[in-house]
Amino acid sequence: MRFSPLPRLSKITLALFLALALIAPLPYVIILPGQAQNIFDKLITIKDQKSYPAHGRIDLMSIRVTNPNSWIIGPEILYSWIKADEAVYPRSAIYPPGTTQKSEDKKAKADMTNSQDNAKTAALSFLRLHPEYGVAASDLHMKNIRFDVKKTGGPSGGMIFAIGVIELLTEKDLLQGRHIAGTGTISTDGKVGPIGGINEKILAAQKAGATLFIAPVGNSADIAHIPAGIKVVTVATLEQAIASL
Repeated sequence: MRFSPLPRLSKITLALFLALALIAPLPYVIILPGQAQNIFDKLITIKDQKSYPAHGRIDLMSIRVTNPNSWIIGPEILYSWIKADEAVYPRSAIYPPGTTQKSEDKKAKADMTNSQDNAKTAALSFLRLHPEYGVAASDLHMKNIRFDVKKTGGPSGGMIFAIGVIELLTEKDLLQGRHIAGTGTISTDGKVGPIGGINEKILAAQKAGATLFIAPVGNSADIAHIPAGIKVVTVATLEQAIASL
């Protein structure tokens, strides 16, 4: 059976549809690994109170997410699917309807401030409950703990901030020269909560040289791949995170 070729006009129309499909904006976002910031590099300071130097490094992890105001085109999505260190999600899964970059920045800043306050409370509560760490309750004051984090936002650094505070306030050497990283929200009573972008953060931590990554137990099912050279432990509380060290 012989088939007649498409008329020239039909070919042009089909080509136009294909071209438009490639450049048409689609409601997706792309998540990429972000920076690894050593929290002992001026991100946490203790003033008017005895503190001890950290013998090791703890990285605060972040991810990069495409702007909620922008739309992704087909080739970008295909490229991200091919790359192992990027993930594609429906925009509605990351940003609520009506979200703008301005509102997202404002929320991220508020979440970061709240996570820092929670981290202080959780860390000092831990030390009050564990006198064996050698810090008198009368020496524990939230006002003496300062954070200076300008390059990232959101609540996911809470657990790492709390670990950092405990490390600096105690003579006990928790890190023992190790390079660790982690992520997770923290509540005032020390519960560690799940976060987004767990796989991208583990990958970024491994690339930064961390050998241990502490993750929320609530993200256990989300961890798809653990790169060589880094160990991942999951925890539900700050106490478990400290014990893992």
